[in-house]
Amino acid sequence: MQKKLVSILALLLTAVLVVGCNTSDKTGDSDAQQNEPSNTAADQKPSGDDTAGESNEEEDTPAANDTNTEDAKQPQQDVKYVQKGVDKTEKATESASVDQSYKLQQLPGFTLTQEEPGKDMLVSNDDDEVFMRIETIEASQSSFEEVKTTMQDYMNAVGETVALTAEELAAFKDVQNIEGYVVDFDTEKVIGVVFEKDGLITKLTIHDNDEQDLTDAMLNMAATISKK
Repeated sequence: MQKKLVSILALLLTAVLVVGCNTSDKTGDSDAQQNEPSNTAADQKPSGDDTAGESNEEEDTPAANDTNTEDAKQPQQDVKYVQKGVDKTEKATESASVDQSYKLQQLPGFTLTQEEPGKDMLVSNDDDEVFMRIETIEASQSSFEEVKTTMQDYMNAVGETVALTAEELAAFKDVQNIEGYVVDFDTEKVIGVVFEKDGLITKLTIHDNDEQDLTDAMLNMAATISKK
């Protein structure tokens, strides 16, 4: 009888130990799972700050190209001229007067500025003593003859004038009236031109020297003058 009781107790003790071991294993696995790093989709999403940073970079990229886009939109055309006996062709970009009602094609190497109300200066970047003064007036407010007289008076005050030939003024197309004079010095010259086109009378005064020899370049730019 006692042997049977001992056997039963031994079996019960063994069962308790087995159950206890299984419970411990499950608890350990559960703890291990809780301690493992999360790998959910929420953890993989970029933070709000990162997303905003990427968005800002994408928005900034087109802005950096605004200047290039504007330059590309500016009307351009080829302007041909002769400098020191060499034929040249360059891309000119449209520029408009701030104060006067004209625009023209401006070659690289020149700057268009306002000298005073009603007078602009197109100046060589290499020599500020080489320039073209531009004055325009509506044909309804004056006449070609009146403007030509003021130009002749100025040129006569500068020195002995010689009339420019039709060949020297060949760059000016579709003009109603045109006349020009030159005063030559040893290494410098002054040119005065008046022309009427599309209801606009333009008076030009050019100062040039032998070193730069940009008279033809300036005359060809002046030939592109038109109303805004």
